[in-house]
Amino acid sequence: MQRILAAIDTSRYADSVVDHAAWAAGRLDASVELLHVIQRSDAVTARHDHSGAIGLAAKSGLMEELVAINEAEARIARQQGRALLAAAEARLREAGIADIRQTHRHGGVIETIVEREADADLVVIGKRGEQADFARGHLGSQLERVVRESIRPVLVASRAYHPIDTAVIAFDGGASARKAIAFLASSPLLAGVALHIVMAGHEDSAHRKQLDWAQTMLPEASLHALPGAAEDVIQELVARTSARLLVMGAYGHSPLRSFIVGSTTTALMRACPVPVLLFR
Repeated sequence: MQRILAAIDTSRYADSVVDHAAWAAGRLDASVELLHVIQRSDAVTARHDHSGAIGLAAKSGLMEELVAINEAEARIARQQGRALLAAAEARLREAGIADIRQTHRHGGVIETIVEREADADLVVIGKRGEQADFARGHLGSQLERVVRESIRPVLVASRAYHPIDTAVIAFDGGASARKAIAFLASSPLLAGVALHIVMAGHEDSAHRKQLDWAQTMLPEASLHALPGAAEDVIQELVARTSARLLVMGAYGHSPLRSFIVGSTTTALMRACPVPVLLFR
């Protein structure tokens, strides 16, 4: 049986992550592991402590107070995490998912996801987390690192879940893009979903050869070779087809070959209000 790892935090994306995990689990007949990580923090550093500039007796008292505050916050974080996981499990059960596991950890988010994804087939994470700047559209601070470190496909959930009936696949002929198409060709995840494969740039013999391969793998998909910058072309097609999912490689050949930081991948995740399924 396949397994989906859904990483949730206390951000407003938690419900969407759960809903996207439920959708994927229903499609794949998979179990779901709900993961919540309480990140380690240093109470003294977090409060910009300057106790070194005061007397020993006062410093000792301040340290005791900070330790007490830290312990109280840790208890609250544990209670909050348990409540978050319980609510997420209830939401999954309402969606018809029966095989659910809760994992509550202390430590680093990235390290824990990498550890827990070893037995998973798909990772689901929110586009933005607790510390993201929603007003400016910044991505979650952990998201880029998760995508770079993960060896599994990563489904980046958008702000809210909408039934996925149309998907755009960004294709540049690179290894990660081919991996995405090979995955979809052998998986029921997008069975029955209208697929549009898009390649940026003027169509030539090299592009046609790449698109012919993609058509062989996904014969039901519509092919698009469109002139222009990848970011503009892909975003326009997502809007024109009213796509509910964007599939792309996190790394690839030009113009998608740069690291995710500052790349077309990042720009599209910021600009497109749809979930993104990423492959390395």
